Amino acid sequence: MKSCILCQSPESKTVFNENGTPILECKSCGHVYSSYEQEEHYEGYWDGAEQTYDLKWWDDAHRAVYSDFISTYLKQDKGNLLDVGCGLGFFVKAVLTKKPGWSAVGYEISKQAVKFANEQNGMKTVHAGLVQDSKLPKESFDIITLWDVIEHIPKPHSLLTYLHGLLKPGGILFLQTPNFPIQLAKANLKVKLKGMQEGVHYLEAKDHVNNYKMHTLAELGKQCGFINPKYKVLMPILSVSGSKSKLAVYFKLGYYYFTKLIFTLSFGTINWNNTLFLTLVKP
Repeated sequence: MKSCILCQSPESKTVFNENGTPILECKSCGHVYSSYEQEEHYEGYWDGAEQTYDLKWWDDAHRAVYSDFISTYLKQDKGNLLDVGCGLGFFVKAVLTKKPGWSAVGYEISKQAVKFANEQNGMKTVHAGLVQDSKLPKESFDIITLWDVIEHIPKPHSLLTYLHGLLKPGGILFLQTPNFPIQLAKANLKVKLKGMQEGVHYLEAKDHVNNYKMHTLAELGKQCGFINPKYKVLMPILSVSGSKSKLAVYFKLGYYYFTKLIFTLSFGTINWNNTLFLTLVKP
């Protein structure tokens, strides 16, 4: 990308270089983005001729955070939820299982992932294609969720503006994405300990094309018509990518409790959690 999506400034500085792909920070507003030119609707995250899915990660490890979300945000007995970029459909399944009074619809651009959701996961309300082409009724949803989606989208304003129209007045948009300052610190530590290597997870420069901080993610929502940004610290994914160590999971869980304590004691101003969980309201 050539300029900042939030303030359009072309002035930036490199804050990390991942195997030859610079990650840039806007000198004007502080938004961080990759210099890699990703297509707007990339469909390759789930696809592949011999694609298999790590269900320990996508199902088992996500159950705690999904349960935390449901108990935190779905307090009403009934409502309508839309999950955008729903992948294999496990979050939709969790909502329908734990909240039988709720309807839950998912949209995912990967036909292969949707086939799994429909046939293997039994989720008949998961649909393939762009949600912008769905012709869903306006002002029909109480809450719309995007789990690990917003960082993949080069120009997210049009999507969020469209979703704004699908929400009822007072409806909630939920965004979950990596917390960039913490991810950058972890990436720098990896480089110091092991150097820069191919195949190692640093900041996913060719995948996470926009990287958000608390104030920049809230600003994106504001620019798309939303108000009242509120952050929370929810449970982590109970697995560590690339590791089968139970000790690593316990460390991750301990770090979660530590960051939640700091977040609470600072009245929501200090967020050292690995992940940002933001809700925004449609006026």
